[in-house]
Amino acid sequence: MQLLIVDDHPMTCAGLRSLLQVCYPQARIDTRHQLDAEASAGRWDYLFLDMHLPGLRFEDALERLAPRLSRVILISAAPEPEAVDLARRRGVCGLLLKNADIDHLLDGFRRIQAGEKVFVDAEEMIGLRAPPQETLTERQRHIYEALLGGFSNKQIARTLGISEYTVKEHVTAILTVFGVRNRLELVLRQQKPPVV
Repeated sequence: MQLLIVDDHPMTCAGLRSLLQVCYPQARIDTRHQLDAEASAGRWDYLFLDMHLPGLRFEDALERLAPRLSRVILISAAPEPEAVDLARRRGVCGLLLKNADIDHLLDGFRRIQAGEKVFVDAEEMIGLRAPPQETLTERQRHIYEALLGGFSNKQIARTLGISEYTVKEHVTAILTVFGVRNRLELVLRQQKPPVV
């Protein structure tokens, strides 16, 4: 199976690729940060497409992929219901929320592979959004931003002038606040579309 992930956020590409590679070790998984001609016409069985690529209107992305929309899976942390409806009508096979838990994401992909169209309704889209950052302490916010930036505990400890043990304690608290099990889930959940 050949999979292609097109998302302008490197952490989303890396996280989703790692997750899929663990679950589908025989799959060939490529990533791109834009939907160029090569990505549009490339050899892939499924394309995971970010709905909010900079410099490309969503409708234009659908047009580029028109002959293969039945193999396109939308990914977004904040999908607009109108855009989702348009994609559904055009034949896209599903929408997986970046801020959903990993089990939900993997289950959705399995259902798509089995031939099911997988979309969530507007209420689910709102219900699966990440909790607000306001519950974090100032120190936790600094560590949270560093986690999203891909920094290790050791790098965070050095930067903030605290012990690695203290960083681990804060990381555990942050993961609990956001209801995730690990850093990968946190990063996938927190990806947000650019403000236009």
